[in-house]
Amino acid sequence: MTFRTIVVLGATGQQGGAVARSLRADGHWRIRALSRNPGSNVAQQLAAEGIEVVAADMDDYASLQTALAGAHGVFSVQGSEQGVELETHRGIAVADAALAAGVEHFIYASVGGADRRSGVAHFESKWLIEEHIRSIGLPASIVRPAFFMENFSKPALRAVLLALLRSYVPKTKPLQMIATADIGDWVAQAFTQPGAFLGKSEEIAGVELTRAQIITAFKSHGWSAGLPFPLPRLLLRPLPHDIRKMFEWFGAAGYLANIPALLACQPDVRTFDKWLVEQRATPSNP
Repeated sequence: MTFRTIVVLGATGQQGGAVARSLRADGHWRIRALSRNPGSNVAQQLAAEGIEVVAADMDDYASLQTALAGAHGVFSVQGSEQGVELETHRGIAVADAALAAGVEHFIYASVGGADRRSGVAHFESKWLIEEHIRSIGLPASIVRPAFFMENFSKPALRAVLLALLRSYVPKTKPLQMIATADIGDWVAQAFTQPGAFLGKSEEIAGVELTRAQIITAFKSHGWSAGLPFPLPRLLLRPLPHDIRKMFEWFGAAGYLANIPALLACQPDVRTFDKWLVEQRATPSNP
């Protein structure tokens, strides 16, 4: 059997790693992971799992062209940690390289709300990339995930996020969330069933819970570290403006994923309880 190649960006990170695992479990693809440092421990672990790891840099267009040569599909994701301008530049470069390589199915990881003028800088940057993908006629699907459950994994960050929810989101307003593993499964399904996904964009979430429901779930699963304590909004001001703006948007608008529609296609999408059980199996978690 000849396996077609899917190039996965960010395979050493959360979303890309989840996509690589789902594609590997699907068993129908040859997976090529791009890495600026193929000799890193994480990249070497991918190679040990049978994933081809090639050197490429999103800031080096020639390396992208080489890495994408002969690929059937591409999963593209960029982070905004180094600034939204650089994120936009990289996202556009990957899309252009995919078009030049004749890629048949390009999947871009955007964010829920990117299409609704949120005013959140790292949402708006993803919208610019989406617009570019459409403008060049690249055969593409766009996935717009809600808030990652994995954001709650580390106790220190968990405390800050719960404080932000308390400060900016009304008690009765739920937050839509999804596990990155379920994003990976969505992407694998899209590559396997292109007719149902090409040319479409979908906002996805697995659950929606209020802050109180999130805390109750933590407590019921024995996650004691990082649970909330009174934290004045004043102490949240040193946080990046874009993060505070995002939580303001959660409170005023928020994600609008059609959860029943996703469950109809992916019945095994994780609940928050299921995700917590899975995380408890990781020794580093409380």
